[in-house]
Amino acid sequence: MIKKKVKIFIKTLIKKTGVCRSLESEKNNLEKVVYNLKKEKENLKHLINNLKAENKSVKNEYLEIIASEIEIQVFKDYSDLTIIVPYRKTNDPEREENMNITLSYLSKIGINNLIISEHATKTSQKFLIDKYGNLFDLFRVIFSKSDDNLFNKAHAINQGVIASNTPYFAIVDMDCLTEKKNIDLAIHLLEKGFEVVHPFNRVIKDIIDKESFRKNFDFQSVTSTPQYRDWADGGIVFWNKRSFIDIGMKNEYFLGWGGEDNEILIRASLCQLKQVRIDDTLYHLYHDRLQIRTKNNVEQTKKIEQIKSKEDLLNVINKWPWVIESKENRDQD
Repeated sequence: MIKKKVKIFIKTLIKKTGVCRSLESEKNNLEKVVYNLKKEKENLKHLINNLKAENKSVKNEYLEIIASEIEIQVFKDYSDLTIIVPYRKTNDPEREENMNITLSYLSKIGINNLIISEHATKTSQKFLIDKYGNLFDLFRVIFSKSDDNLFNKAHAINQGVIASNTPYFAIVDMDCLTEKKNIDLAIHLLEKGFEVVHPFNRVIKDIIDKESFRKNFDFQSVTSTPQYRDWADGGIVFWNKRSFIDIGMKNEYFLGWGGEDNEILIRASLCQLKQVRIDDTLYHLYHDRLQIRTKNNVEQTKKIEQIKSKEDLLNVINKWPWVIESKENRDQD
């Protein structure tokens, strides 16, 4: 009986020893897999960094060639470009001052066509025309009634785009500026086939001494510390009008502040639009403002992020009411 128990014990021990060896072997194999994955991750990091460096180098070389082409051109006017400024009047004199500086600058550098697209309870059309109408060859104020709802910047922009009669447009926030050379380069890039052009590469400087700046619009005199913002996709953006409409325009389900500029670029990338960022700075006319992205806007972005193909995206945006309305108006024309 004892011998039998000893034999069973030995067999069990051998079996457990085998299991332990198997587990040890499996553990060693897993450690090798983890090590190889770590090495592969490091290799991918190097590859991505190399690709970034290569892309930057190629982009810089291309932009230098384009810039040299522009040097031999004279931009007498900007007849193919419409500036669209989304607007709601506030009781903040600082923000109204910012708009005054922005429109004065755009007029000084020769912008021809400018549309202020207002979304508000009551229009400021007469005030705006009286004050700024003489600065541009074509100056329009478009009004959309808001019924005391939150400012719908996307709706204001879309109405401005639909009303524009040029192949290219730029969305310009009332407190954002870029140097004339970047506007010239942006138009040239659009003419070369690009569909979305940012006149800055996520670098922003605040203009604090506005009185001094507005005397000569001297950007070199702005000495504030550069701010690097990975999420900075708005402020000033140049578009091919047809491409903007084709991807659904701005998403009017966004309300209040935040997210609509980032969301549309997700769609632009999914539709493989040709995009480029000029390696320069966006200048921001400083003002105090609490910026809180609403829960609704976060959810709207997540909805688009879940879409993985252009076909699925088109199925979604073709049901958006403002897209349907735009197509109906285009068909009537």
